[in-house]
This record gives sequence, C-alpha cells and structure tokens, in this order.
Amino acid sequence: MHADLILHSGTVLAVDAGFTTHSAVAVRGDRILAVGDDRAIRDLAGPATRVVDLAGGTVLPGLNDSHLHLQWWGLARTAVDLSAAGSLAEARELVRRHAAAQPDGGWVRGRGWHERVLSGDDPLGPTAAMFDDVCGGRPMFLEHFSAHGGLLNSVGLRRAGITAATADPSGGEVVRDPATGEPTGVLKETARQLLDGVLPEPTAAERQQAVVDALAELNRRGVTSVTDPIVTPEMLRDYVALRRGDRLTARLTTLLHWTWPSVQTPLAVLEEAMRYVGSTTGLGDDLLRIGGCKLIADGVAALGTAWMSLPYHHEGTCGALVTEGADDAERVAALHALVRLLHQHRFQVQVHATGDRACDTAVEALVAALTEDPWPDARHVLIHANLPSPTAVAAMAEHGILANVNALVKWQAAGGLVGVIDEDQWHRMMPARSMADAGVVVCDASDAPITDPNWRLALQMLVTRVPRGGTGPCGPAERLTREQAIRAWTAAPAWQDHAEHDKGTVEPGRLADLCVVAEDLMAVPDEDLHAVTPVLTVLGGQVVHEA
Repeated sequence: MHADLILHSGTVLAVDAGFTTHSAVAVRGDRILAVGDDRAIRDLAGPATRVVDLAGGTVLPGLNDSHLHLQWWGLARTAVDLSAAGSLAEARELVRRHAAAQPDGGWVRGRGWHERVLSGDDPLGPTAAMFDDVCGGRPMFLEHFSAHGGLLNSVGLRRAGITAATADPSGGEVVRDPATGEPTGVLKETARQLLDGVLPEPTAAERQQAVVDALAELNRRGVTSVTDPIVTPEMLRDYVALRRGDRLTARLTTLLHWTWPSVQTPLAVLEEAMRYVGSTTGLGDDLLRIGGCKLIADGVAALGTAWMSLPYHHEGTCGALVTEGADDAERVAALHALVRLLHQHRFQVQVHATGDRACDTAVEALVAALTEDPWPDARHVLIHANLPSPTAVAAMAEHGILANVNALVKWQAAGGLVGVIDEDQWHRMMPARSMADAGVVVCDASDAPITDPNWRLALQMLVTRVPRGGTGPCGPAERLTREQAIRAWTAAPAWQDHAEHDKGTVEPGRLADLCVVAEDLMAVPDEDLHAVTPVLTVLGGQVVHEA
C-alpha cells in the first residue's frame, strides 16, 4: 500500500503516551498510515506519492486551539486593535486613523484596551471624553481586552440612550462618575446588553466570510482544530452553512450558548433551550460537532468582576458571581442549578471562572452534578481556572474535570494586575503545573480575540511564565515542561473534545492533521519558541497551507 504523502528527515513528535519521536511519517487518504525511520517510511512511496524533505524540521499534531471565539475573532480583525497601545496617546491615534476611514455616522469599532493604559492617573478610569475629539462626530464602541466590558464615547452613549437614569442590569454595571452620577462610558458584564439593537450587525455572508478568512490565517499558523466556546443559534447556523458548503478548513467544536452578549444565563432560559435543542455532546462529524455548553460564573480580575476571597486593592470589593440571585448564596445555588440541568441532558459543561471563589464554587457545582448523577465520560471543564484552591484541584483530578487555561492572556494582562490583586495570587494565577502534577488534564488556548492566537508564544509563556514587559517569571513554580506545553495544544484538547482516538497524536490510524515547523522544536531555546516557523499544515491528508 503506497502513501499519498511522506514527510522525512526531521523529528516527528508523536505526542503519544510515551512522547515518542520518529524521523518520518506517511499519510494515505485522510489518515496516518505509518510512522518510523526514514528508510522504512520511504519504502511506502509509490509513483504518485508526494515526498517532502523536512530538512531537520519538526512534525507535530495539528495544533488545537481549544478555546477560540472563531467568528468573533474573524470579525474583530477588521476593527482597530488597541492591544499593543502603550499609552492613551497611542490609543487615541489608532482610533483617530481608524475613524477617519469610516463613513460619516458609522460606528468606530475597536477592541483590546486595558484600563491601566487608558486611565493613567485619572481616578475615574477610561471615559467617553477621552475619544470624543478623535472620532469625527461618529459613535464609538471599544471592547475591553477581556470582552467582559467596553467603552462608549459620548455620541455612542447618546445613540444607546444611556444616561444617569439608566439602571444597572442584574450582573452588570454602568460605571458612573461618583460626583455627578453621569455614565463614564464604561459598561461592565451584562451592561453590554444595553447595546442590543444599537450596534450594527454584519450580514450572514459577512459573518461567514470572516470565518473563512480567519480559518485560512489559523491554517497558516499550523492550527487544524478549534473549539468555539460561545456559539449562539445564529452562529451555529453559519457554521452549518460553511460545513455544507465545504468551506471549513479546520475541525470545529462548538459550545452552545443562548444569552450572549449577556454573561448571565437565567435558569428559565436554559430550561427552555433544553426543551428544544434536541442534541447532546458529540452530535456532528469530524469537521463540525457539538462539544457541550458554556456557562459563565464570574467576570475578570482586570475589571474587578472576578469573584475573589480577598478585596481588590484599587476598589475594596471582591466581585461576585454573575448568575441570578440577590446575594452570594442565591447566586451559588443558581450556578449549581444551571450545571445540574446541562449535566442531566448529557452536555459537557464548560464553566468560565477566574476568581478563586468562583473557581472553587464552579468545581463544587460540577462535582455535585457528577456525584448525584454519575456520567463517567462527562469531561466537564473549568475554563480559565485562574485560582482554584488545592482542594478544588484535587477534586478536579478525582472527577475527571479538565482545566482550560490561557497562557497568552496571562502574558498579555499580568502586568496590569500588579497592585490590583494580592501578590501571592498574582504569582499563583493559572496554576498549570500544580494541576498537571495532580493529574488534571490541562489544555491551553488563546481565547482569541482576547489575544492574538499565537500558539508558539503560548508555549513560550507556559514554559517560562515571563509575561509581556516582564523582567522575570510570574509564578516560576507553575512552569510546564516543554512536553506538557505541547500536550496542552494537541493531545489534551483532543481529550477535551472526546476525540482522542481520532486526533491529537501522530499515530497510525489517526486523522492526518499535521503541523510542520522549520526548526527542531525540542531544541529551540525557551525564549525563542515564539519565533518558530510553521511551513506546512495538513488537514485530513490535504495541504491547507504551504509556505
């Protein structure tokens, strides 16, 4: 039996149980035919076989970004990116240039700002007035880097009808000037829903093209699988249309969600969804499938909305759960009820939790559901898993609860949390090594468009823990080994997807999803991992990118 494609004379990282290495791999059809040494694999060549000399490069399983908001990232690529702005002046100039290219009356859209950059010494933090004079009379909405908030300018506030009389929605906040009561322009958490019907929406064709373009860029980076963690019914229709049109160039796992842009999912809404959804985890095929459902427990530390046991130094508050309820006890009970309902309907439950109290509460809810109604293959997930206690980590290991962490978010945002949270918490945040050593399956993911989806920089952050602008590691005890870091982007996400028998490793019989980088990945210095060069991406035996 001849191979269709042979890659030889390099290092093939199988990422199997023993993390074995080979020098060549053969592909036939959409599956891996064989791995081994050059001579044995090259003997599988026939007249039509394409044979590629790796020249010392590395083959690894196709990268699996296990938490990437695919459609959002695709659409965000046309907005102004403020993530690299180092000052208010730089951010204003970026917005000015972008606004000048927009039609009169059209919205100025951007994302990626951090309050530390925009607020400077202003105790009010970011305000609408900071951008009024650079938008040319146009309304503006800039999404916070976390996607858990945003900033309107004065025209945007008027368009949305947000005034001093606008009430805070449950689980959200319209930030106000304490002296006047007027809105500053910042919306947090569920307050984003005040923009429903105000911000212009792209057409289905525009949304779908944005996804196709985003997938092409991910292919260029070596990515062959993605989990989109918030997929509304409208988004799922888009993805189904792309699947039917044979336009998906990566495997897409979806987490269903019904209430975005509100971070709060009322129990009544979820009960209604369960009456009509008619599916469970695993429905679909190799290219598009339902992975589970997404719940949101709390916000993010940068906005003071993550639920913490210690108060934020700049606010003196501890945040809260964003679930329904008038107090902590009611909100905890609401989270338990949401988890229980999804679990009973045999959906994998993935829960966003960033604060230490939120992480522990989410784990307790997942464990309670698993204990009351055993489902051995649930593989529920703690998303972000920033600060679970040792007790929670042990419970995760015991009950098969995965952690989906975000090294790129930590790389990007850690500097802005200095002085906001306790120093010990700052170092302990994202305890990847502690969780892995305890037996928890740890996945890492970009959370794009919260970050740029650069798995190479993510590997570097996982093994060094040195954030952007940092002079030393943030929590060096939590560094992963290179093997653990690679698993977090390949084999572990396949396990999260219940697809470990089809992808995530380079073994005979697995889907031929491969990424080739020009360098010997295991020999590149830690601090240079961000610069390795993807040169070939294969999805199901088909080349989807070639440098």
